[in-house]
Amino acid sequence: PSMSPGLLSKRLKDMQANGLVQRRENPTSGLQDYVTTQLANDLEPIVRQLGEWAHRNIDSETSLKHLDARMLMWNIRRKINRMEMPPQKTVIQFTLHDSPNETQNYWLVAKPGLDTDICFVDPRHNVDLFVVCQLRALTSAWMGHTSFEQELEAETIVLIGHDILARTLTKWLIRS
Repeated sequence: PSMSPGLLSKRLKDMQANGLVQRRENPTSGLQDYVTTQLANDLEPIVRQLGEWAHRNIDSETSLKHLDARMLMWNIRRKINRMEMPPQKTVIQFTLHDSPNETQNYWLVAKPGLDTDICFVDPRHNVDLFVVCQLRALTSAWMGHTSFEQELEAETIVLIGHDILARTLTKWLIRS
């Protein structure tokens, strides 16, 4: 999300040259997609273990020092469990307060059979659930330093709207 198209292209070419990804045409859209190779898939448990080690051993205050709302929302978008959401199109608006910086709004749009989209400008769809929160609270709960339940109880995360989506937050929003 914060990477320039030129840098992204260079990184993908490097990974392709090193046998980590293959470029394929998507038969549905006709666009080019990149898929991981077996070599990259073999590295996945090592990368996951390294991330778990860092999560256990890096102080939460350090990891919560330089927050990036856009990067957080990009990562959250990738971890939405559509199977735990209503079957129809679902729109969730996140309002992130980050004092002294500006409040930022993001919209997740989940449509049946498609990857979840993130919108940085209002897509003008009816919103099913509003998530109003402190950026630090959402980041902390999503990373597992605190729990969503703790942040909801402290009202640093507030859910407004679709009752079932609100009650099942921890089922459709998979932590990092």
